[in-house]
Amino acid sequence: MPVPRLIPVAHEPDHRTDTIGRYDGGLFLASAWDHHAYVHLFDHDGTYRNSTITRVPDRGALSEALDGLLASLPGKSYGDIAVQLFQTRQDGVVFGLVDESGDRAGDGSHVDWVELYPDRLGFHEPWDGLYDT
Repeated sequence: MPVPRLIPVAHEPDHRTDTIGRYDGGLFLASAWDHHAYVHLFDHDGTYRNSTITRVPDRGALSEALDGLLASLPGKSYGDIAVQLFQTRQDGVVFGLVDESGDRAGDGSHVDWVELYPDRLGFHEPWDGLYDT
């Protein structure tokens, strides 16, 4: 099954996709990774709009930085989303949902696969929103 136009991402409380959902302006996908807190914004149809990526020198302050980004989203509610592929870069780091379909095992077989960067969450058939790490 080829990569769908909208990639489902399941909300999993207390796991790596616990800060995704809807807000008054559309959909959001937020997280913290290494020294970055970020939120990606999408319209109500899952089309990418923009990202706010904050470099946090003190990793101990990542949660606070992420909380600040999430607090700026009016009408925020957590839940499953489905969004289009997108990619941006900051501080030499790729952020996005990137199609990495192809021969992933090096054995000539084709796998349809989408990777969320920099979190390294992999999405694939049956495209149910669950991920592999």
